[in-house]
Amino acid sequence: MGTPRRTHTLLMEDRTMSIIDEVKSEAKGFNVWNVENAYDFCDKVLSQGDVILNSDHGAVLFAGGIMQLTGKGKIGKTTLLFNILYGVALGRDVLGFKISKPSKILYINGENSPGTIQKLFKSFREYFCIDEEEENKIRENFLFHSAGLRLQKAKVFEEIRGNLGEIRPEILILDPLKNFFSGEENSSDSMRDFMEAVRKLMQEFNLTVIIIHHTGKTQNEDGLYSGRGSSLLADDAETTASFQKDASDKGSFNLSVTGRNCEEFTLHLIRQPERYFLFSLADKPELQPDHVLIEILDSLPSQFKTGAFEEAAGKRGIKRSTCFDKIKILENMGIIKRVKHGLYEKVSPEVQPTIDTGQLDYQKQSENESPEVRSSPDCTTRTVEVADDGRPF
Repeated sequence: MGTPRRTHTLLMEDRTMSIIDEVKSEAKGFNVWNVENAYDFCDKVLSQGDVILNSDHGAVLFAGGIMQLTGKGKIGKTTLLFNILYGVALGRDVLGFKISKPSKILYINGENSPGTIQKLFKSFREYFCIDEEEENKIRENFLFHSAGLRLQKAKVFEEIRGNLGEIRPEILILDPLKNFFSGEENSSDSMRDFMEAVRKLMQEFNLTVIIIHHTGKTQNEDGLYSGRGSSLLADDAETTASFQKDASDKGSFNLSVTGRNCEEFTLHLIRQPERYFLFSLADKPELQPDHVLIEILDSLPSQFKTGAFEEAAGKRGIKRSTCFDKIKILENMGIIKRVKHGLYEKVSPEVQPTIDTGQLDYQKQSENESPEVRSSPDCTTRTVEVADDGRPF
């Protein structure tokens, strides 16, 4: 309860200082700067002091910063970003990024069709099997709007200002840059005007901004970080992440990150063939069963018929037509085995796989649940512990 009050106080102090500065500026006939000193500033409580994305290599993105994500067209930049944004909206660690608390996101889609966006959202919702509390977090914290808005145009800028004032996001995503930028991409002056508009919005609404940008046909000498056109965006951004296919390994990708507050590092990622939308860290590539499949399996006896699985799955919103595929997933992972047609058996009565973020860690769960919950026939009442191993939830 203390954090919202402190944030409100800081915002009120900022507004008060802003009014005082305006009065001074009007009296003097020029904008009076609010000058800080290097010693006392160290102890100042910042209204935007949170780290949005942290890592073992340092802070990747501070609140109030700009991050640029670059990559070739159709490589999967938006899909990768959604993997990360789900974690940010829920306050969960993901793909090696440490996320301390949920943040409110406004994703402005300037490129993908409604069908593409809906398919991605459906895939994530079905896979991650979030509980009721987390459903509300996604509803409140992961918002999107589809439009191409040229920020440098005065009328468009005011439209964006008005909507940001209504929605009040903490993080604004523009995907991709080309549909929000008017002017020549190679022109430093045009890019400077664009970044000036972005900075104005950031200052007024305390925003963190993530911009998706396509790489050109030619890249820099390392083949990293260079977005198409002027380099001013990369120079201005606090962090730049370059997303590329690994030419030596089909289905593998590299996310190379460089920033002002972290060491340069690279995450080696794979795309799970059964789930095109899901990226995993390459050093932990083994597939894991969905959170909900473990719940279903836990509710069944050591031997069960296909019909029993379908009935348990139906109670959790899984369509009967997809149950056979779910059973095959569990069978391929060695968690169950087929005894005969229509009859399956758990390989071990206690299913304890290595759990990804957002899945059930039964070992921790059994240690922490009360005797009343342990004996409850309704497995959905159990405490969910989130594993902190950095893989997608």
